[in-house]
Amino acid sequence: MNSRHAGCHTSVALQSCTRESALSRLEQIRYKALELFAERGFARVSMRELALHVEIGCGSLYHHFESKERLLFELIEELYDDLLEAVFSTSRGSAAERLLSLLGAHIALHERRGLQFVLAEQEFRCLGAQHREQIQQMRQRYEDNLLTRLLEVGAAGPTRLLRPTVQGVITWLNNLPSWLPQTALEPAEKQALIEDMVVAMLSSVIKQPQQAASPATAALATHGAAE
Repeated sequence: MNSRHAGCHTSVALQSCTRESALSRLEQIRYKALELFAERGFARVSMRELALHVEIGCGSLYHHFESKERLLFELIEELYDDLLEAVFSTSRGSAAERLLSLLGAHIALHERRGLQFVLAEQEFRCLGAQHREQIQQMRQRYEDNLLTRLLEVGAAGPTRLLRPTVQGVITWLNNLPSWLPQTALEPAEKQALIEDMVVAMLSSVIKQPQQAASPATAALATHGAAE
């Protein structure tokens, strides 16, 4: 390899490392902001304080994020992007399996996005009007999909009554019981426990469950048949 080509490869490698370093730094800032917003509350954390925690100048922080409110929006948006992606990734199987898979994916997301759930429920009011509208639209899409899956397993009752049921389940899932982290249960055991609790909540409106075809479907059918 001649010196010209070697120089080109070195330049590309350096550019790649620089991009990765910048991205890593950006993620560090985002995560520290996430921690501070969730722990202390969005309104009580200033951009200056955040800059001190990540050891950069306040001006440099504004280079990455146009405002504190925009950063909050991006963190909450990230959560709803993942929830809507879960709708797509759990679209196979029987009606009961699709419902249970979506509920399971929502619960499992707490392992990765636990702090974002806190922001979505407790700091949503701090968003500007435009960003609140965007998040509300994303949540509405998720509610619509969960409601559709509930109807597919035979949920009984008018939509005007079923929708509040779905909204209540989503709010409960977003605010999972605070005692769970303090239990000695393994992550899989916690998820199974929460799934059982959610299915029990939904069993009051599932009057005609699909024919069970798997252990997961059987669990849903059993709860539905118990009514």
